[in-house]
Amino acid sequence: MAFFDLSLDQLRAYTPPRDEPADFDAFWRDTLADAERTPLDARFEPFDSGMRLVETFDVTFSGYGGQPIRGWLVLPRARSGPLPCVVEY
Repeated sequence: MAFFDLSLDQLRAYTPPRDEPADFDAFWRDTLADAERTPLDARFEPFDSGMRLVETFDVTFSGYGGQPIRGWLVLPRARSGPLPCVVEY
């Protein structure tokens, strides 16, 4: 059965068998601790997209090992308060 054929309750309770290496938890503990020590160094540079109703920013921040992660942040020009977010890879 495909996973999307399960009901929401069944998906929440689903626990497949896992075959993890012995150092799995240590790897993720160390990786996350390293990420917390790396400054985010987020930069938001305005970008003229030519659209009047949105503001666009070229965003760069530090990812794993300090490697730069790049993306676009597009916001409504007229906004107030929190906004929903869509992340697309």
